[in-house]
Amino acid sequence: MAHRARWIQEAMVRYPVTRGMLTYSLLFPASNSTQQLLDPNRDRFNLLEVLRFGLFGTFVLAPSLYCWVRLANVLVKMDSLKGAVVKACIEQFTWAPVAYMQFYVCINLMEGKTWEQCKLQCRTKIPETWKVGVCVWPLVQTVNFWIVPMRHRVSFVAFFSYLWNTFLSYMHHKNPTVEAAHQ
Repeated sequence: MAHRARWIQEAMVRYPVTRGMLTYSLLFPASNSTQQLLDPNRDRFNLLEVLRFGLFGTFVLAPSLYCWVRLANVLVKMDSLKGAVVKACIEQFTWAPVAYMQFYVCINLMEGKTWEQCKLQCRTKIPETWKVGVCVWPLVQTVNFWIVPMRHRVSFVAFFSYLWNTFLSYMHHKNPTVEAAHQ
């Protein structure tokens, strides 16, 4: 057992992206499970959905988030509060829309939906998701870029991502046509 733990620790040092991949392989399924358990409209727990969220978090979001965090440090070299705020603002107008698109496209494709259905999901859900995200992530990311050491940034963000990913799971299941009909 100690040998496996040492091997994992060495892999995380040698391949830093694996830290985020491991973190998101746990957080995304946990977030989706939380959303499913809290959803009063669900009649059963969908384990396949949990698996899809885990695959997305591990193999799509974590590596792309790792690349974004590294790129942000190349684009803005300041390690001050001002630099952190600049990085957080840049993120909201560059990385966030890409991440939301990745989420809605990948999850819907894994569910077997058509490309047209994926585009509709993006058009209807990304603006609302972004409106909420712009109220949350600039503060989290300012702290992340300003205080947290580089090697822990993806994991720090993952901590807050648990709640955010539960929200994304909710948004994924929210039916915009039904919502619009009630307004």
